[in-house]
Amino acid sequence: MTDTRTGRKLALAAALIFFSTLAVLLARQFSLVPDKPVPAWRTFGPETAQVRIVEYTDFACPACRHASGKVDEMLKVFNGGLHVTFKHYPLLNIHPWSLHAAAYADCAGEQGKFKEYADLLFEGQEKWGTARTMPGEFEVYARRLKLDWPAILACSEAPATLKRLKLEIAEGEMRGVNATPTFFINGRRAVGSAQLIDQAMKFDNILRGSAKP
Repeated sequence: MTDTRTGRKLALAAALIFFSTLAVLLARQFSLVPDKPVPAWRTFGPETAQVRIVEYTDFACPACRHASGKVDEMLKVFNGGLHVTFKHYPLLNIHPWSLHAAAYADCAGEQGKFKEYADLLFEGQEKWGTARTMPGEFEVYARRLKLDWPAILACSEAPATLKRLKLEIAEGEMRGVNATPTFFINGRRAVGSAQLIDQAMKFDNILRGSAKP
């Protein structure tokens, strides 16, 4: 009887793993993972824009730094036609301080300076990204922007901040993100600046189509 029960439990566990894996694969294939909202200061462009870009990025990633500049250019070129949502996906196995950077950027956002702090992180990533001890640049950037550093420290350790970051990482994993930067442009996946630019070549057609009566 014991062997039978054990066998049933093992079979049930195997079935649960199978169906869980299948659900994740289907969600990735058909973009069924819900796109959770982010704080308003992590969105750029009008909500009504026809081209909607969700970007998963890591502040310590050189390719993300390059892509950030391209996204800024696109927001200017397609003025009013793009809506960009910035999401964190720190690659913790290779970038030891990227989770800290994400938390500090969000907490700078609480004080109205997310984009400014994010730009400084990208600009100085070679200094802090590979540091062996806690980088001093995080505080330097905050004080340069005249932010309340003690408040940022408290905010970065708050359960709500850490929960938001963990859920965002989990969401990225569910959507099949395994490299940064990864973009979803009107639901279509693009990895890196080259694929982003390739998709951008089609933005004019999308925007012209939306302008038709």
